[in-house]
Amino acid sequence: MRQKKSAAADGCPQTQEAEKECLLIMTKGRRLYVLSVDSMMTEDLAFMRTLPAFGRVLQNAAVVSNIISVYPTLTYTIHATMMTGVYPDRHHIVNNETFLPGQEKTPWYRSRNHFDPDVRSILEEAKRAGYTTAAICWPVTADMDVDWHLPETWSRQEGNQAMYQEFVRCGAQPSFLDEFWPEYGRSLTGLGEPYFSLVTHGAALAAIRRHKAEVIFEHLSMVDHTRHSYGVYGKQVYRNAYLEAEMMLSETLGALEAAGVLEDTTIVITSDHGQTPVRKLVAPNLFLARDGFISASPDGQISSWRAVFHSAAHSAQVYLSDPGDEALKKEVYGLLCSYRDSGEAGIAQVFTKEEARERYHLEGDFSFVVEGEADCSFANRVVGAAVVQADNSDYKYSVATHGHLPETGPKPAMVLSGPGIRAGARVDGVSIVDEAPTLAALLGISLGEPDGKPIREVLDI
Repeated sequence: MRQKKSAAADGCPQTQEAEKECLLIMTKGRRLYVLSVDSMMTEDLAFMRTLPAFGRVLQNAAVVSNIISVYPTLTYTIHATMMTGVYPDRHHIVNNETFLPGQEKTPWYRSRNHFDPDVRSILEEAKRAGYTTAAICWPVTADMDVDWHLPETWSRQEGNQAMYQEFVRCGAQPSFLDEFWPEYGRSLTGLGEPYFSLVTHGAALAAIRRHKAEVIFEHLSMVDHTRHSYGVYGKQVYRNAYLEAEMMLSETLGALEAAGVLEDTTIVITSDHGQTPVRKLVAPNLFLARDGFISASPDGQISSWRAVFHSAAHSAQVYLSDPGDEALKKEVYGLLCSYRDSGEAGIAQVFTKEEARERYHLEGDFSFVVEGEADCSFANRVVGAAVVQADNSDYKYSVATHGHLPETGPKPAMVLSGPGIRAGARVDGVSIVDEAPTLAALLGISLGEPDGKPIREVLDI
């Protein structure tokens, strides 16, 4: 694949602003295809090398392994970081799901409007710089200005038309949907596989074949869903989920080649988190109810509360009815520590709001964060048994999940191949906030003042 020379080597002016403008001119012919394979782990790369399409990309690629993600290691929190280069205390996607006291299923974070005003996304900055852009089921892109858009969302009401309307509600252009919906969306009635991945794939192919979009961000979830259901290393992960992703990647590479743009396209295959096993599911709100901090009806409806847990799978965030009440805060902190010490609630660590912000750049309206024991995931409910076995009824309640501390468990990886990439480069253990600045550097655009920095070891620009 064709390689670009550096701005300095090409005789660009050396003032900062002039060099940025020159670099943008030099890289404008470059294209970028980013595929996030949700829950792809560094340990998976050896298997991926044995597959035709993944192996083709990996053959001369730069590889970044054991990436340190953000906390909690949840898909929406991390994907917001992956496209902005900032920590959760600036983009404010602190969980997959918004907080409603004691509710098992709450609305997910969809909109980029949660971000601080100075936070820039690579998709928006690429479009502002003149690139044509496509966001294909990339989380937290609702209300984002992109040329061709299939936001990641789903309807609570099952049905094909309900799904279509939900996509439109979150920002999909009906004219774009109509290009692939009759073929790829006709069987879609909800979040179920393989149909959700098929509509994602159809949208990506339309963005390439019909529009030759220059910057494409696509998110596939089948590996993550399969790990949740069958375990971190379940045979179905490799026999089924990766085979499905392999077939889609093969067709995508073929579409880029047929469009005559593959040689100009930097291919990036990346991920957000790993997973770890779950052997017990704990509902810590039952302990708060027992100890007088929650009042609820027999059917689980909360009538009043002073403190409540909100699950982030392997971790949880603890909200107070009055966060400014120092006496309440002290009382709840002591109670959380007692739960940790007794082992009854599955809590391994307790972080104050200040500790979560200082250690993990995690800040929200909650007052505490608890990390679960290694084999524990948390539920939101306030009635029923306090401890049960994982039942696969939800990603938080499955036999494997995530949301844990970013330094623990299997970690994600990033593979880069094509123009602007140093073939064969190997980097280990960088922060995931460095991903977006690296991709921005490939395109010659600026993200303002992100928390991360470009991974120079993998770049040849």
